[in-house]
Amino acid sequence: MKSFDIDLLRVFVAIAEETSFTGAGQRLYRTQSTVSLQLKRLEQQLNKRLVRRVQGRVLGLTNAGETLLDHALRIIRANDEAAVALDSPELAGIVRLGIPDESAHSEISQALAAFRLRYPLVRLEVTCRLSNELNDLINHGRIDLALINRCDPVVVLAERLYTERLTWVASNSLPWMPGQPIPLAGFPPGCAYRTRTLSALEGAGMKWIDVYTSTSYYGVWAAVASGLGLAALPMAAVPQRASGSTYQPELPELGDVDVAIVCDPARETETVSCLREHIRRQLSDRGSRRIFEDAGTNV
Repeated sequence: MKSFDIDLLRVFVAIAEETSFTGAGQRLYRTQSTVSLQLKRLEQQLNKRLVRRVQGRVLGLTNAGETLLDHALRIIRANDEAAVALDSPELAGIVRLGIPDESAHSEISQALAAFRLRYPLVRLEVTCRLSNELNDLINHGRIDLALINRCDPVVVLAERLYTERLTWVASNSLPWMPGQPIPLAGFPPGCAYRTRTLSALEGAGMKWIDVYTSTSYYGVWAAVASGLGLAALPMAAVPQRASGSTYQPELPELGDVDVAIVCDPARETETVSCLREHIRRQLSDRGSRRIFEDAGTNV
């Protein structure tokens, strides 16, 4: 049975997520040649090609690489969680955290519950708002830490956690035909999903009407499932049983939205830093995993 070198797995994951040896090297503070050699070592140990590449350019993962990626992420997470559990301080105090209304909260809540279990003396105060409102709360010192969705790649003090690919979702019962204005079920101004949606439609010269607006992900999803409108949502957050929720070829491609964590440096105590690192470990691969499941979905 083969044993995995955690350090080599980190290199492989960085290459897969950055889609380049240079990007992986910058992320891990290593030279491009070192990253390339470490990937080669891992491939030699497994006797399998993991990354498709031509003249040093990463073209994607092989079938073996795709299989390994999910396992590598879980192995690295388990290793890091064990290290923290064995070498973590006794923390106490209050952390005020903001999470975006427009996101599905199930996995975020699980991550916070795990943190609370590990540090029972820490009190979490969670505020749910739209991403732009959370930015304002950070800037005014009302919260210590926040997860935000963003389209702009340059946000001061923001650390990207993962990237979500947006897709169009609609119920089979939606009464809409190509050529008609798009009946949008979505979020109010200030939401990165809405910004991406309107930018894509305007770029394609397509008209739309707002038929359902909610600050809640679950409110928007309920409207979609009921056939009230069509929405742009993260692909990973579309329920697996929603067989009718598909990308519509008649509509423009939406692209990606980054999810970042923002901290007020003036309020970054040891407790806040520990929660920030915990969230980073728990959610760093969230964009590639389904995060929402509803057995009653009929879309």
